[in-house]
Amino acid sequence: MSVKVIAFGEALIDMLAKPGQAGPASFVAHPGGAPANVAVGVAKLGGNASFLGQVGQDMFGDTLVQTMQQFGVDTSQFVQTAAAMTALAFVSLDAEGERSFAFYRDRSADLLYRAEQCPQDFLQDALFHSCSNTLTEAAIREQHLVLMQRAHDSGAVVSFDVNYRHNLWAEGVDAREPIWQAMLASDLVKISREELEALYGKDPSLVAKLLDGGVTLLLITDGGEPMEAHWAGGSLRLNPPATQVLDSTAAGDSFVAGLLYQLSTQSVGAAKFGDWVREETSLRSALEFASRCGALTVSRYGAFEALPVGSELGL
Repeated sequence: MSVKVIAFGEALIDMLAKPGQAGPASFVAHPGGAPANVAVGVAKLGGNASFLGQVGQDMFGDTLVQTMQQFGVDTSQFVQTAAAMTALAFVSLDAEGERSFAFYRDRSADLLYRAEQCPQDFLQDALFHSCSNTLTEAAIREQHLVLMQRAHDSGAVVSFDVNYRHNLWAEGVDAREPIWQAMLASDLVKISREELEALYGKDPSLVAKLLDGGVTLLLITDGGEPMEAHWAGGSLRLNPPATQVLDSTAAGDSFVAGLLYQLSTQSVGAAKFGDWVREETSLRSALEFASRCGALTVSRYGAFEALPVGSELGL
């Protein structure tokens, strides 16, 4: 029986600028948000995915809930509130498909979520995934860390993608300590080389510090360059598939979804995770699958729409 993947955090609308425009920009609305992308990614592969979070009682919130349901995500704990609006992110792409963001997320509905809204048994024996976008303000940061601890105490594998967006953090707020705290609360951490160096520099001891701090598997991605996987007593490097990049919007989320799908369908829960990581053949195979998911995603536009389905990967 597959292990449930629970993605917690922001669900928002990506307002994606149409490429190749002259004059005033026009935008197309795409449901997105990093944890929402992960939940949809797992579901599109055929996995058992749930989303935990909150949006507004507005047309964008309705779109997110309905679209995630259509893709097969369990939305029983995806709530809507009249107290705030759904967040928006305006996204533009350069010639290489790299993104720049402008977020409209001040006091948005996702930031008002509280840990007590999550049923006590919902996190039991799951794969719990989140990212740093729910650490940017003190109140939601506290709720996020409470949920991570609850997931750990409930026997879940705790997964964390740094997914650092500097313009979500208020001027003068140091993101390094909250993100470090969340990484040390996790079993599985994904961070890009760019994020690692932007936040913590090129200190060669960082990998050892995270592993010594309790992280079981640390993944360092680097765009089209080789990715690294580190665990206590071992490491490996993996070349991602070559692909034409049109839109990198959900690349990392698709990679995470592919990896969590592999863990879920192999019934790798907290009790098995450490042994699974140390079995390098299984780990390499899962990372290769996840890399193929990411490569397919960047070859087309959008977020939910760009995430692959199982048949594209031979499932």
